[in-house]
Amino acid sequence: MGFFKKIEKVFTTSENFNLMERTEIDIQIEENIKKAGIDKFAISDYGDLYLRVNELGGFLILETIIVSATNLKSKKGSVLTFIRAKNILKLESDEHIIESDFSKGAKKAMTKIDYNISVEEADAFREKKYEEVRLKINGNEILFSVLNS
Repeated sequence: MGFFKKIEKVFTTSENFNLMERTEIDIQIEENIKKAGIDKFAISDYGDLYLRVNELGGFLILETIIVSATNLKSKKGSVLTFIRAKNILKLESDEHIIESDFSKGAKKAMTKIDYNISVEEADAFREKKYEEVRLKINGNEILFSVLNS
């Protein structure tokens, strides 16, 4: 697939998401999320992706928070794909029902989604530097660019 076809595909699949206008509120949101021990991992014109690997009841999970201008809802779950050259790590959400907490005042939605991961995936995730992340929800997709990791 050529470069322009990829760009066209991203714009057509992202058209159902609102562009996120960056404001001072984003800095405050980011600081609050960092206080919980979750770091910003990737950014997009449509939102920011925060994540961390955590252990819960003996199981490893990838905790994610998406801060966006779009109120995300799904009854079918989501898929999060990490990509680096030919290395792909594809994760399906732990829960099928996903719903954002939307603040009308801040005009931001916070969506928490957990993904079950194996020890091998956690190790690979911790060691590899990914270039992009794709969040697929309700047939739509957001492409995130990974920050220097």
